Amino acid sequence: MLSYRRLQIFAGMFFGGILLSYILIAPRVYDSPEGADFSTFYTAGKIVQRGQGSQLYDWKLQTRVQSEFSQVAAVRHLALPYMRPPFDALLFLPLSYLPYLRAFQIWIALSVLLVGLAAALLRWRIPEFLAIPWWIYYPAVFSYCPIAHGFALGQDHALVFFLFALVMIFLREGKDFRAGCFLGLALIKFQLVLPFIIVLLLKKQFRALGGFLAVAVLLSGVGTWVLGWQGAMAYPAYLWRLNQIRTAAGIYPSVMPSLRGLVQGWGKSMPSSLSLDLVTSLLSLGLLVWAAQQWKTTAPRRSKVYSAGIATVFLATLLAGYHAFGFDLSLLFPVVLGAASMGLHCLELDATTRRMLLMGAAALMFSPLYLLLLAGARLNLMAVGLLLLALGFARAIKIWRSWETIAVHAHSGAG
Repeated sequence: MLSYRRLQIFAGMFFGGILLSYILIAPRVYDSPEGADFSTFYTAGKIVQRGQGSQLYDWKLQTRVQSEFSQVAAVRHLALPYMRPPFDALLFLPLSYLPYLRAFQIWIALSVLLVGLAAALLRWRIPEFLAIPWWIYYPAVFSYCPIAHGFALGQDHALVFFLFALVMIFLREGKDFRAGCFLGLALIKFQLVLPFIIVLLLKKQFRALGGFLAVAVLLSGVGTWVLGWQGAMAYPAYLWRLNQIRTAAGIYPSVMPSLRGLVQGWGKSMPSSLSLDLVTSLLSLGLLVWAAQQWKTTAPRRSKVYSAGIATVFLATLLAGYHAFGFDLSLLFPVVLGAASMGLHCLELDATTRRMLLMGAAALMFSPLYLLLLAGARLNLMAVGLLLLALGFARAIKIWRSWETIAVHAHSGAG
């Protein structure tokens, strides 16, 4: 049995070693970013820069613009499509004035800074994380494979990670309106926000919903200004068409660590169908209702019961996301780290619950497993780890609630 100090040293060496391997292979990963996901964001910025915002979701126009700087798009005669809401394109407008490679490099640098800032805020504001030595904590953040994967693609996952980190912090601190505002800003990934909104509605968290609605209305106005009414109304139909041509749009349920991935991610080209979408939707709704039941909003905000409830909601949100990819797992980093901490330190939990939390956390933090599943186009299996974590948190909540009941009865008896 390893002592706690030896376990710390092993963890530091493991995460440090993974991080070092990322740094060593970085030149090869980033040497040709033309086909990276960032090309879609840069394309959107270019289109807005040229005053063609009303045609933002014209795939032919995207292909022409993207072919100007991407040999990949030029050879394919098809752009990697832009799928974000229209207001997100404004984020990339300043970068569109720079050459593509320089814009990509600046975006990666900004993403690293955002992840670092989010990690620092989480550590400063959540006591459990402050107890983790910095030489373990920060390497764990940057060696977390979904975060590194997003960097390699030039994704906007760092911004989503930052916003969801603030949502978690402010909910734990009782600042619900602020949490709702930052959840509204995260609408750049609306497919991961809407499940969270369903839980807030079920729990009647009206202050958080008020903050969300205020920001959502503002962003909708900005999006309409960018696209115009006609362009804004065309966005849902555009997304629907992309979902029907998954190969061209790069939409593969087999690499989605979600319920959709588990239901639809089998076979090389499993076609989208109304029946499968209906099954996925029903399962997702059932999971969100169950997660809402685990979130004890009447518990003290800094209690283990409340923290575990929020963690369960985060897990259910990603599992229910219709378009949830591997790099989207980055927003679950505080949940995964919290599960590992509970599994190691919460001795009041039974062995089965601690084992579930540790196994689920290990599955997500063990980079070789992530890379193996990604290479085999079976990242949908990572959803099993998320479900295991959700069940582990639910068991922990039940145990802590029973301890609270016993304590209350004991206090009443003593009185």
